[in-house]
Amino acid sequence: LILLAFFHCGRVWLSNIGSARAFRTSRAALPEDSDGDGTDWDQELRRVTERLKQKELQEEGLSAAPLFRQSDEWTVERVELQDGVPPVGSVLMANPSSFLDKVPPVAAMRTGWMPSLESSRRDKARLPVVLITRRTADSLQGVLLGSWSGKLLGDMDAQYFMTRPLYIGGVNTSGLSMVHSYPELPGSWELLDGLAASDDFNMACDWIENGPGSALRFKFFWNQVVWRMDEIDELAPERKIWIPVTVSGDLLLREPDSSFEDPLWAQYALKAGGELKELGERFGLFPPEA
Repeated sequence: LILLAFFHCGRVWLSNIGSARAFRTSRAALPEDSDGDGTDWDQELRRVTERLKQKELQEEGLSAAPLFRQSDEWTVERVELQDGVPPVGSVLMANPSSFLDKVPPVAAMRTGWMPSLESSRRDKARLPVVLITRRTADSLQGVLLGSWSGKLLGDMDAQYFMTRPLYIGGVNTSGLSMVHSYPELPGSWELLDGLAASDDFNMACDWIENGPGSALRFKFFWNQVVWRMDEIDELAPERKIWIPVTVSGDLLLREPDSSFEDPLWAQYALKAGGELKELGERFGLFPPEA
């Protein structure tokens, strides 16, 4: 996967950052936490999270206390469609009945994620989770959550946001976008109360260098997931492909504390309860202790 972008304030050219874990077909023959190329992704994530903890404290002058403490305010709740479309700021969770129980639908191709019933539990639980970021006259746009590219911005010599992971936002070419907790950042648009999106990296750099922003309150995505208006019927409840929920802003922004954390789909489904929890149990997507 070739990513070409120029981050002016970081003065870095992103190129050839490698194949993301999201863009592969799960295979039961593979070990639980490795890819076909022998990459141990849990070990890689462990390495990155340790780097994050060390660099973040130095960068922000913070104590050793975690930035996002476990909170009762971390919620995942069902949300209703508006005019047949999920509202901006909502999250679409893949319905395992469609993604695992049949030939992968067009939706799987749209996200680049094609799981299999024969995969390990953790691989099956890495179902697509998409944050809806924008609605235009001819499309609905979002970013795939939890699909780490394997790189931090600092790995590519960016001068700002060095500790921030770069996530693969989808297969539709759109460049870099950000989700953050600064609706007042110029050029941003609000997703939820206290959560916004933007696509001006220079403005974001200025916001943390000269303004009130913290680099730790940003998430970065390369490319996106897109539905054209003639494809919106894919989201209809009767199609049983996607389940719309709303996720609290801090939960959306947090980074993994450990490589042993379950995939986002499993975490969100347990918090949501109801139909999502029942589906997770039916398809064996939760750890035994859940």
